[in-house]
Amino acid sequence: MKATIGATWSAQANNPYYRIRELTLPALASTGQQRFDFKTTFVAHAAGRVLVKSKRQKRDTEIIAGQQLEFERGAESEIVNSSNRELRFTVLEFK
Repeated sequence: MKATIGATWSAQANNPYYRIRELTLPALASTGQQRFDFKTTFVAHAAGRVLVKSKRQKRDTEIIAGQQLEFERGAESEIVNSSNRELRFTVLEFK
């Protein structure tokens, strides 16, 4: 599977304490390598399958609506949509 970088980010809220964004990840697309400067939580809007890649590991994950993917401050990862349909996430970053 060859994923292309095709994620779309849209800001929902941004203030000194937290940031809320929505991520739209088309089928077989990737976020590209991301560095999370704050504690970050991705909340899935629907079921699907994602591959979370970091320098140390690859984690193939089946997700369901409402499931959270969490990343600690300083983590570097890439999220790849392994599904054959678009996935959406609400992304919460706590500063």
